[in-house]
Amino acid sequence: MAAFEYQALDTKGKQHKGVLEADSSRQVRQQLRDKGWMPLSVEAANNKQSNTGFLASFSRGPSLSTPDLALITRQLATLIAAGLPIDEALKAVSEQSEKQVVKSMVLSIRAKVLEGHTLADALKEFPRAFP
Repeated sequence: MAAFEYQALDTKGKQHKGVLEADSSRQVRQQLRDKGWMPLSVEAANNKQSNTGFLASFSRGPSLSTPDLALITRQLATLIAAGLPIDEALKAVSEQSEKQVVKSMVLSIRAKVLEGHTLADALKEFPRAFP
């Protein structure tokens, strides 16, 4: 599964943004319709990050504050020590995150792990966030 960022309108016209995991953008659109929302845009989280321009590609993604990095690390360590597989631990961390940037980053890392990459290789995609 991959992470997809979406924008959608609910039945009252309120705009919602977020990240969902699915096999395809079509599946994300269907999930949004099932909620009664009208999808406005759906993009793969990895593609969106790689298309943000020269500066983003030069700096290789967003950075994390020290408290955010500590929180993610602590949550992952606790969940993995409790016996959760890495992909499920990453999913849980993304669901608990209140910050959209963190949620998107963790779901992108999870997508890489599910593709068969190691966690270390997935973290290398975000060198500013995970030095």
